Amino acid sequence: MNVVRLFAFLLLPVALFPAYAQAAESVAAVVNGEIITRHDLEQRTKLALLSSNLPDTPDMESRVQAAQLRRMVDEDLKIQAATREKISVSAADVTAQMDAIGQQNHMAAGGLAKLLASKGIETAALVQQIKGDIAWSRLVHQVLIRKIHVSEDAVSTRLDAIRANLGKPEYHAAEIYLSLDGVKDEAQVRDLAERLTDQMHKGAPFEGIARQFNQGGGADGNLGWVSEGMLDDELLTALSRLQPNEVTAPIRTTDGYHILTLLEKRKVGEGLGGGSALDMLIIDLNSLTSAGQAERDMQMQRLKEILAPAKSCDDLVALSKQAPSASLNRVEKMPEAQLPAAVVPLIKGLAPGQISEPVDTPKGRRFFAVCGRAAGNGDGLPSADDIRHQMEDEQLELVTRRYLIDMHRGAVVDLRQ
Repeated sequence: MNVVRLFAFLLLPVALFPAYAQAAESVAAVVNGEIITRHDLEQRTKLALLSSNLPDTPDMESRVQAAQLRRMVDEDLKIQAATREKISVSAADVTAQMDAIGQQNHMAAGGLAKLLASKGIETAALVQQIKGDIAWSRLVHQVLIRKIHVSEDAVSTRLDAIRANLGKPEYHAAEIYLSLDGVKDEAQVRDLAERLTDQMHKGAPFEGIARQFNQGGGADGNLGWVSEGMLDDELLTALSRLQPNEVTAPIRTTDGYHILTLLEKRKVGEGLGGGSALDMLIIDLNSLTSAGQAERDMQMQRLKEILAPAKSCDDLVALSKQAPSASLNRVEKMPEAQLPAAVVPLIKGLAPGQISEPVDTPKGRRFFAVCGRAAGNGDGLPSADDIRHQMEDEQLELVTRRYLIDMHRGAVVDLRQ
């Protein structure tokens, strides 16, 4: 990271330039000429503590601030990169995402803003974070995804590796990754990693902390299923020692610290084969409890218009980013015999990328999409399409991290903290 001292006149004697000195004291960082104020940083720190259920104490604030400043710098760089690609985020996009957050937390209209105000947090702090998340998601799925290509040979090689690992353990895991790129004080990052781990051992939610601190690709840190050869040996060994929902101590690698949690454990091939199965997307469209039938119908029509161009489940995932009220869950290898009777007629004959008619839920409406159908072969192996999708996700994670590193190397960043 290039660190350059901007606006040298701010270093002149305070007595000569009191206004400039006061301005300098209010600046936490300058990112390619754009200012992050200390007030912005204080507000974001309070938001991070609230979102991750960490104690709002002076000691915790001081430990979290440095990480939040790095996140805000990343955020500015992401928004700037998206702008260069002519990707914009409208006020309506942000409002829709805030409404979705309120709905997911069972809040009435305006409840989220009231909660933030009660904690002394300005809505602008959340608005900026949402804007950065949406801009980055669009950049990744509209620009970076073009760099992804998985060859047939690579799929065959991975299939051979899976065949060799049949019967060996694999782990559904998530991580919080704290990067050391451009960090002057490694002890500060290690201290934060240890403190976050301690709070999770005391009951703070892993996913909530991951959403505020993880510097890896996925916002929630979900790694999917991993097995031998897919993670560093040290990380895989640490996972093998966990029981579900346990958390590792911070693990130092060449580029940062990792905190892992185990969600599930099984053997490679376990539960696969032996009968026809479906890979599916479940799409939940959440509505405010106060929404009437007409409003829900308009919301559903808007979702259908957004998803109409989709030709695959990957398209549905990418396009759904434009509908913040929609949440997606991918279900793999669902035996057709285990499908609820009400779902079977909804998905019969669905084309790739097509969504079903909805079913009503307490929170809104639910749709289904079929990503793939596989006849059971009894060998416990995933299909070539499954492997390709997984490898594409892995490539996209690597491309994303490299892009972030390149953004930092080409940026002019002045940290005043």
